[in-house]
Amino acid sequence: MSKKNLTITIMAIILFVILAIAIEADYLTRFESWVYSESIEHMSPNLTTILIIITNIGGPIGVAAISLIIFLVPKLRNKIAIPVSITICSSFAIDVILKNIFARERPNILRLISETSYSFPSGHAMVNMALYSMLIIYAYKLIKKSEIKWGAIAFMTVLVVLIGFTRIYLGVHYAGDIIGGWLLGFAVTMIVYMAMKKTTINEDNKEME
Repeated sequence: MSKKNLTITIMAIILFVILAIAIEADYLTRFESWVYSESIEHMSPNLTTILIIITNIGGPIGVAAISLIIFLVPKLRNKIAIPVSITICSSFAIDVILKNIFARERPNILRLISETSYSFPSGHAMVNMALYSMLIIYAYKLIKKSEIKWGAIAFMTVLVVLIGFTRIYLGVHYAGDIIGGWLLGFAVTMIVYMAMKKTTINEDNKEME
């Protein structure tokens, strides 16, 4: 297990804890209000339609579709599909548990879509960060052509940011919810990646014995 990866994971979890404490203490209220105000500054029907499409890409159906595509591609099934599936399921389960622990109400502002669960952390932010950060790791490791590799990484990074932004713009999450989701989603990815890597190493060692 890489000490660097472990350190990064622990730091993400620590930052999440600090963020959660700040939210519980109402230290982020002004910051979150400012972010929301900036987010809706150029609100329009056309922009709203586009952002609803993007937020749906990051929703359960969109995430499930991407996972299914990975499973259906034979070359990706063994190497990528299993860690991606574990990461998504783990992130979803952790998000549900933490939502009910923190029980933070959603923003009492103009909501452009309907959501019923609690607000913190954002499930969209967490699950999509987990999904795409895992895909980014494998894109970096497996794609040989530099232009394709960095193009794919850039695209997935922008998509994660955009999905998080849509949740604020649409009035269903605070900025703190999104940041918290990103931190935990990344931590889950790193934990699953390190566990899968260790399992692979152990299996290779057994084959050599």
